[in-house]
Amino acid sequence: MKLSEILFESVRELWNEAAMNPFVTAMADGSLDSELFKAYMLQDYYYLLEYADILEQMQGQAAHTETAQFLKKAAQATRYEMDTVHVPNMAKLNITAKDIQAGQKTPACTEYLQYLKETAQEGTVQGLAALLQCSWSYAYIAQSVTERYCSRLECSPYSDWFRAYTSEEYSEANAEWIAVLEREARGISSDETKQLCRIFERCARYENAFWECILTSE
Repeated sequence: MKLSEILFESVRELWNEAAMNPFVTAMADGSLDSELFKAYMLQDYYYLLEYADILEQMQGQAAHTETAQFLKKAAQATRYEMDTVHVPNMAKLNITAKDIQAGQKTPACTEYLQYLKETAQEGTVQGLAALLQCSWSYAYIAQSVTERYCSRLECSPYSDWFRAYTSEEYSEANAEWIAVLEREARGISSDETKQLCRIFERCARYENAFWECILTSE
């Protein structure tokens, strides 16, 4: 099995659990309270800011030019998406610059980001696996929910969220990320593979806690 296949199998149940989370399913059927979505968008903004920072830090430690170039492109794409999609959508939700400055990350978001930073410092392969989990899981969750809700999703005010993460462009970006990870991890031992699975699984658990904390306002 390829490393990516092994990683996927290690988190399949957790991703399916996320796809059934009440927050996600309420987005799909349109019943999610708009205030909860605003809270999510704000936390996601804080998360993405540091996510891009981690990508840039990893670029400096990458041993291979191709990987460094990929990390640079990924960081730029993240910041571009924030500026052209995320921030405008926050404005539509009446989230102001003052709200952004006054807000704080939830403990779940803070702990997750701290783990990502520490893991990225362990090495390029570890960092690539940790950050991939977030991007890839969103694609899986969005696709799973889209297939399950079909026509109901079309009427949801949150349908754009699902379209973004099921788009061909997003799928291609994840495929490139997986290819980079496979190349960087070529020849690793079974123990190292198990370590990456532990990282991937822990990130998936953090991701699920991230959804849950919005519902419980923790």
